[in-house]
Amino acid sequence: MFQDQGWLGYFDILNGPVYTQLVKDFWKRCDIITQEEADKEYNLKVAEDPKKNKGKSRTELGLREFTEPEIRSGCT
Repeated sequence: MFQDQGWLGYFDILNGPVYTQLVKDFWKRCDIITQEEADKEYNLKVAEDPKKNKGKSRTELGLREFTEPEIRSGCT
């Protein structure tokens, strides 16, 4: 059935190499951003220069829009 649909190449990709150290580093350095953390991030940005930043949106302050909880991480 999968061969008829041309999916065998996709399954070969799934069985490819796994970068265990990369995965380990990703999760070790990750942060879960909830509404509470996003609000703290916004308030810290406003506090940097209250006169200039008060009343601005997240995007106007150079922050990502918060739409749902997300995982943020970086690997070196």
